[in-house]
Formats: sequence, structure tokens, C-alpha cells
Amino acid sequence: MTAEVNLMDNTKMYVVKDGKLVEHDLPEYGETVIITLGGKVDRLETTVKKKI
Repeated sequence: MTAEVNLMDNTKMYVVKDGKLVEHDLPEYGETVIITLGGKVDRLETTVKKKI
């Protein structure tokens, strides 16, 4: 399988899970944590923050 990813787009993160490409939009401010279980990606946890 082949997938095309835009390397110039800094607002997205890509994760490969079970042979599928999962696209995740990153927040403007905040953090995204990748949680693994048994050496494989289990979930993504995103915390959104506001800059004032």
C-alpha cells in the first residue's frame, strides 16, 4: 500500500495504525500525546489551550 503525505503542511499529524493512515489535525495551541499499548498506537489525546 502507498499513501501520499504533504510534508509542507505543519498543521497535521499522521499515524499508521493497522496498515491504515490516520490523519489528525493539530490544535493551534495545545499538545497531542500518542498513547501506545503493547507497542502499538492505542489512541491520541489532544489538549487544547487558548493563548490570550
